[in-house]
Amino acid sequence: MMKAIFVFLFCVHPRSSAAAGAPVAGGMPVEIVIKAEAGAGKLNDTKPALTIDIDPFETIRPALKPDENLLLAVSPLTVSWRRTHPEFLRNERVIQPWRTTFSQRPGISFMVRDSLETLLGGKLEAKDARKWGWQLTIADEEGRVFHHYEGSGDPPEGLIWSGQNDQGEWVRAGRSYSAIYTFTSPDGSPRTSVGKPILFKGIVHQEDTGLYVSMDSSALFGASKNNAALQSPTGVDVLRSAADLIKRKYSAIPIAVRVFANTKELGDQQAKTVQEFLLRELMVASRHISTDATRASFSDQRVEVVLLNR
Repeated sequence: MMKAIFVFLFCVHPRSSAAAGAPVAGGMPVEIVIKAEAGAGKLNDTKPALTIDIDPFETIRPALKPDENLLLAVSPLTVSWRRTHPEFLRNERVIQPWRTTFSQRPGISFMVRDSLETLLGGKLEAKDARKWGWQLTIADEEGRVFHHYEGSGDPPEGLIWSGQNDQGEWVRAGRSYSAIYTFTSPDGSPRTSVGKPILFKGIVHQEDTGLYVSMDSSALFGASKNNAALQSPTGVDVLRSAADLIKRKYSAIPIAVRVFANTKELGDQQAKTVQEFLLRELMVASRHISTDATRASFSDQRVEVVLLNR
């Protein structure tokens, strides 16, 4: 067995050596040799294998991590129904398209020919219809003539009325009107029939000063028209329909609320109620909605929301 010998050389300085009792030869330091033998183990000059720890999935490992936000999600099965749909859908300010209080038709339709055939109990040939004269009178609830049409021969199948009479007056919301048909037979004898009453909770019409949204006071404030608060659900529904109409087509236009009531004091209270409702629904500043109240007879009591021309 081979033995390894390790040799260590030390140089001892003369002064320090003398002080320590080390031998000195001619003033030069003496070399001291220390020998040692290796243990029983073998010497090996072979280099160990190079070991490097690597992760074969290092480049894709971030993508393999789960989304922690998914772990924080709340199952719909563990919460109430109210939290399973967007809160915005329950907001009263959202436009509700099913509200149709205010008709989008160009006017009021009267079926003159159908009224004659109903009166006679059967269909008329065109040659026979031309022999009949006809009149259509629209009367208000007090029996006064509000508007009138007439013609000789061939009653029209349909007649569209704007709602305005020759004096420039418009039908009013809450007032009842009747259509009276008078037909003259070929032998000169008259025949009369009365159509269904014409009554609107709300009417929209254009005038020189602006667009008028007229509403029936009894629909908003009860049959007596004497309440200062809206009568639910009818009153809220009619007024919200007016707010929807404004939001759809006429936003950012100055508004005047005009109330015709039994007394000036009651009218002021009702106007304040309508103003506060519109401020909340339209989300505008109070300076954009003015109010006014006037005393009026029972049949003329109403609420008008006027979109003012700039």
